[in-house]
Amino acid sequence: NMQTLVREYQSSLDDYIATANADSTDRKDRLKLDAATVGNKLLAEAEEMSIQAIKHLSIVTSRAMEKINHVKSILYGTIVFTFFLGSIIATRLVFFITRPTEALVKATRAISAGDLEHSISYRDDTEFGELAAAFNAMSKSLKIGYETLREEIAERRQTEQEREKSEKFLNTIFDSIYDPFCIIDRDFNIVRANEAYAKLNSTPFEGLIGKKCFEVTENRTMVCDACIVEKTFLSSHPSATNRLFSCPGAQKVWTEIYTYPIFDNEGTVTHAIMYIRDITERKIAEDSLKESKERYELAASGANDGLWDWDLKANTIYFSPRWKSMLGYNKEHIGNDPEEWFKLIHPDDIAQVKTQLSTHINGLTPHLESEYRILHSDTSYRWVLSRGLAVRDRSGKAYRMAGSQTDITSRKAFEEQLLHDAFHDTLTGLPNRALFMDRLAHVIKGSKRRRENLYAVLFLDLDRFKVINDSLGHMAGDQLLIAVSERLVHSLRPGDTVARLGGDEFAILLEGIRDAGEIGNIADRIQKEVAEPFTINLQQVFSTASIGIAVGSQEYEKPEHILRDADIAMYQAKARGKACHEIFDSTMYESTLQRLQMETDLRRAVEQNQFKIHYQPIIALQENTVVGFEALIRWYHPTRGIVSPTEFIPLAEETGMILPIGEWVLREACSQVCAWQKHYTMTTPLKISVNISSKQLSQPDFVKRVSNILDETGLDASCLALEITESIIMENPDAAGAIMAQLKSLGIHIHLDDFGTGYSSLSYIHRIPVNALKIDRSFVNKMFANDENMEIIKAIISLAHNLKLYLIAEGLELSDQAAHLKKLNCHYGQGYLFAKPMEVKDIECWLESGKTLFVPS
Repeated sequence: NMQTLVREYQSSLDDYIATANADSTDRKDRLKLDAATVGNKLLAEAEEMSIQAIKHLSIVTSRAMEKINHVKSILYGTIVFTFFLGSIIATRLVFFITRPTEALVKATRAISAGDLEHSISYRDDTEFGELAAAFNAMSKSLKIGYETLREEIAERRQTEQEREKSEKFLNTIFDSIYDPFCIIDRDFNIVRANEAYAKLNSTPFEGLIGKKCFEVTENRTMVCDACIVEKTFLSSHPSATNRLFSCPGAQKVWTEIYTYPIFDNEGTVTHAIMYIRDITERKIAEDSLKESKERYELAASGANDGLWDWDLKANTIYFSPRWKSMLGYNKEHIGNDPEEWFKLIHPDDIAQVKTQLSTHINGLTPHLESEYRILHSDTSYRWVLSRGLAVRDRSGKAYRMAGSQTDITSRKAFEEQLLHDAFHDTLTGLPNRALFMDRLAHVIKGSKRRRENLYAVLFLDLDRFKVINDSLGHMAGDQLLIAVSERLVHSLRPGDTVARLGGDEFAILLEGIRDAGEIGNIADRIQKEVAEPFTINLQQVFSTASIGIAVGSQEYEKPEHILRDADIAMYQAKARGKACHEIFDSTMYESTLQRLQMETDLRRAVEQNQFKIHYQPIIALQENTVVGFEALIRWYHPTRGIVSPTEFIPLAEETGMILPIGEWVLREACSQVCAWQKHYTMTTPLKISVNISSKQLSQPDFVKRVSNILDETGLDASCLALEITESIIMENPDAAGAIMAQLKSLGIHIHLDDFGTGYSSLSYIHRIPVNALKIDRSFVNKMFANDENMEIIKAIISLAHNLKLYLIAEGLELSDQAAHLKKLNCHYGQGYLFAKPMEVKDIECWLESGKTLFVPS
């Protein structure tokens, strides 16, 4: 019946599940196959039982049939459900069996790849859980073992590296040792050596290690290394000895051999270090020193220096015969007591000598070197230089001192002369600027402490010294300076200081002044002395002095300041007319500042070409025609406007800037008149007159410079006239005459400017190669003032006619002046009567205006 069938089915299903549980290790495919087979079998049996049931129950009524059909439906559903349920159970069983297996395989592969950190996760106590736990324990053990092994390998590798490093370090040390070096064991085997040791023994380095030391040294004519090392093994102490090496075919070598024991932990000597130093050079030096000492002792007996040897312990001193003889003493006069030496030293020097001796004996100085005065037997003091060196024991204490003594009296005298020369003028013997400034600084400092101490500084400059120096020669100039120095010293009071600052400049320091009147009296006395004639080379020479005075005050802090003010006052005295003195005041300083500013502006004007040339026509009085022009420089100052030449020309002369200015004027004027000659047709070519300064004329190559300018501009030399004042000529008539003769030989005209206003030149006029005289405007302006002025002009004109010279009258402003000069046969004239000095464009307009008798081309 149905209940039986259900029980059988349930029993079969239980058997199936039991079988599946018992055989948990079977594979997934087999489980699926068995489950399908069981289902099919059950279905077949169910169908057979259904047929049989139908046969037995065919007689059942339709109600029973309906129930049977209902049961059948339930049975089919149950079968289908059972099939699907079996499939699900089989699938889950396969999952629970294969998942742990896969995890185990994955973990095994990870460990084989070196990943010892890998582990298997598990949650139960089944066989898989136990297997996973055992596997994880094995992995942990492997990891610990691997880490331990790795640490041991790293430690072993580090130890090996340290050993190699230490070995390399030792090899480097051995190889860097310059001297022969080796290590020998107790069996006398060489366990280590360097190249130097192999070279010393003429043995290849490669076969050296392991050899017996006596085998290496068997060819040397010396005690073998084994004998030397054996002493160290026996004594357990270092040893040192000197030996002479002598290998066949090699030179002899002196050596110092040192041996040192090497101990093990028990204190037993296991090895010995041998260190060999070549001392051949030292032995040679010692032998040379010995020979040198013998030669020195031999030479010292005949040398110029005296020797001394001081036994500091016994306090006795030995003086060589030469030491005594250089002071004029016999052997018996001086014993061996150091006090006899000290008693001869000058009292002012003894303290210094004892201090220097003490500092060297105490080791504070490397050697003794002392200069001092010592008494000669003739009672004079001689300068000597003592040199010495202390000999010390191991503790550094001096026990002996030896040295020499040299007579330096001549050298000291020379040094004193050098010192004197450093602060004195070599020509006059007077103090120089350095000594004067030093004394002046002391006086200024003293006046600060005692206000009643009055002082003054006089700055003196000789007038006309350059004229005398150039005309009579430098030797005569030097003699004049010496004579002036003597008179200055004679004019001053005791205690005053006179110094030569350089050239013809002198400075005087007056101390203890009572009042300004005393200063003036001293200045007058000086000028009176200097104004007296000097006899130089059997010829009388006259000179005067310009003196600037600066009176000391509390305002002066530095000597340079008061000397500067005295210098400023001296220039004011020269400006007044020379041969006088001026006392400095603040207005002079302002004037000097203005002068310095003008000098700065003038230098800038030269650089920036702020100059222009104005031209003033020169008229032939008889023909009333223009014959040329005089070039007159003008300074166009950027802020002051046109600056008069009388302001800046003297400054340019003094500073030397007249040289570039004068050359520029000469070149510019020659170029301009040459251009006018080409543009305007004249009966005679236009000429140009240019003023020349004394500095230009004194240039050694002045003539060549003028000639070059003529060549550059193309102007004919006959069209150039150089105007030179008679004061310039009279500074050195012979030299000036020679230069003017050279200029005249080129065809250049020479005009004597401002004639009659300077020094009397009548005695020289016939010797000077001039072409024309220029009558100064001061005579022309006053020609009608009185008869005397007219007579002067007539005399100048008559002189020019007699000497066959042309005449040019300056400063013509009135027609009467021109007419009268024309009657007196004056050749040329210039002045505002005809035209004022004009720029180039104005001159050209003037020329073309027809005011002169010429026709423009």
